[in-house]
Amino acid sequence: MFKKVLARLGIGAATVNTIIHTKDLYPGKQVEGIVEINGGSVAQEINHIALKLKAYAKKKSGDGEVSVKIQLHEERVSGKLTIEANEQKSIPFSFQLPYYAPITIGHGQVWIETDLDIDLSFDPTDVDYLKIYAHEELSNFVEAFKLLGFRLRQVEVEAQDGRFYQEWEFVPNSKREWRFDEIECMIEPNKDGLFMRVAVDKAGSHRGLAGLLQESLGLDEKKTALTFTNTQLKDAHSVASTLRAFLQQYN
Repeated sequence: MFKKVLARLGIGAATVNTIIHTKDLYPGKQVEGIVEINGGSVAQEINHIALKLKAYAKKKSGDGEVSVKIQLHEERVSGKLTIEANEQKSIPFSFQLPYYAPITIGHGQVWIETDLDIDLSFDPTDVDYLKIYAHEELSNFVEAFKLLGFRLRQVEVEAQDGRFYQEWEFVPNSKREWRFDEIECMIEPNKDGLFMRVAVDKAGSHRGLAGLLQESLGLDEKKTALTFTNTQLKDAHSVASTLRAFLQQYN
């Protein structure tokens, strides 16, 4: 009985370790691995084992922003089971990484948190940080901006109104051709391609009192939406041509 009480407090309880076998992770592709459970000093009933995909995101708070943890996806890999004292179990898993999983670029972090749900006890957990790469279509979209004379300044995960998306911010290398301060693309990938809300910021091009008024009211920023299918995204030069026509409306 004393050992059971200690196990509920996390002393001598079961432990968990997740091993991810898939080396190169891409949104929409399979993630494979195993969950290893090592029994503690007493038998324990586990309600379920869940893999929780999480990330840090920026969220508006008052006049500023704060960094918060958000859960992107949950995958159950086991239902009820019993882990005996000192027993070892290995449970294989395979699931599709969501298309909307953020690319880990810059300071962005995405991880899988493994949770053993045990009643009246501290739940054993394990954290595994992931490196998620951009698939060909998204890479071609970024390359298209490069072809037009822009560079990628930063990428962040944003959370707003219960939704989240990854924001890609591009700035022109020169103001000779493009009179923009920045282009923000709030990208939401899906199995068919990329949907994005685009904010075109021309604040730097305004002059005098009228320009300052426009900027203070947010009228210097134009917002619209774009959609690219996977077929369109197969060629970066074709995407660049479409983007050029779109951006010239606001230049």
